[in-house]
Amino acid sequence: MLGMIKKDLFMIKNSLKSIIFALIIFVFYTIMFDMDMYFLLPFMTLMISITTFSYDDFNNWHSFASTLPQGKVNVVKSKYITTISLIVITTIISVAFNYIMRNIKGTLNIEESLSSIMGELLAVIFMMSVLFPILFKYGAEKGRIAMFTIGFGIVGLFVLLKKIVKIEIPKGLIAFLDSHFLIIFIIAIIVLIGISYVVSKKIYSKREF
Repeated sequence: MLGMIKKDLFMIKNSLKSIIFALIIFVFYTIMFDMDMYFLLPFMTLMISITTFSYDDFNNWHSFASTLPQGKVNVVKSKYITTISLIVITTIISVAFNYIMRNIKGTLNIEESLSSIMGELLAVIFMMSVLFPILFKYGAEKGRIAMFTIGFGIVGLFVLLKKIVKIEIPKGLIAFLDSHFLIIFIIAIIVLIGISYVVSKKIYSKREF
């Protein structure tokens, strides 16, 4: 499995320019417009990790990997380990830089920043958790079509429900979420990754190459 992780990291290294470009944008908007863009680097990392699926399909990697002992299981495991590790690293980089800049400007608000970080990190993990089973099921090309279809469908449904249904969140529930946000965040991350990994492993183990 270590070899598979190294293989993915090597392919991601080829997209280093995209990460540097995202970092430049992140720095520019943070300095010039005082914007919290914690999501940018983790999101770019996720998108670049997704491109490794295309490389795998192009090079017929799946046919070779499936012949290895525990090959299919390790393929799924290595994708999740690599992607999650890089998302965490780029999130730490984003947080560190933002913390330094806001300290210099005197606009640091720990509570507000923490909420933004966790919310945006949860959104990126949610995207990964939804996309990876689709990519393992359909491959990179068909997976992209499925990704956009599901993405637009979710957005369309959300907009429609927002217009039709008036939902009022009880104040007690809001207070509960505020006081237990960290615990809920950790549980949500574990549940999302866990379910996604199990589904991906089940789907990929049944694919024929």
